Amino acid sequence: MKLEDLKNLKVPTAMIKKLFPPKKSVFTVDTTGDGKADMIKIVALNLFAPFEIPAKADLGDINVDEIDPSEYVKLFLNGDQIDISKGSPNVELIKQSLRILHKGDSFSFDDALDGKMGGRTIAMGDQITVMFKLDDAFLGKLTEGKHNIAIESEKIPNIEIGFELTSKNMNQQFKA
Repeated sequence: MKLEDLKNLKVPTAMIKKLFPPKKSVFTVDTTGDGKADMIKIVALNLFAPFEIPAKADLGDINVDEIDPSEYVKLFLNGDQIDISKGSPNVELIKQSLRILHKGDSFSFDDALDGKMGGRTIAMGDQITVMFKLDDAFLGKLTEGKHNIAIESEKIPNIEIGFELTSKNMNQQFKA
């Protein structure tokens, strides 16, 4: 399958709800212990089939720091677009803070680019957790109640994750 063929894939809402259960997939997290949420945690559950993370993808001579993510994807929180243009504070926060967690191991943005997750098998029932920071303006919008995160692109299928924040999944203390 070619990259351009991915756009034509339809991602059923029911599948998204299974991968990202509305009350169990998105959390706000306090990583500093100051009582204030400073990260978003998204947990996905592999319910379909085991798969292996490919070895380091060959990006050719592309310099990731030169790419403008907003040219490829748009990110929304509750319908408000999050600025992820090259050099924006959110892009820098995400790159510096991104953590991918699986079975007790943690990987940074650079680790993912360097292929350090390559060869890892994600078994059925495994959880993959992604944590990242956004600026305080967007974190402040994550109040108790229903929300959604959407990704729109011309290259990949559009995805919308509906979630609900309650006292159980808000401002959790980070546990490594």
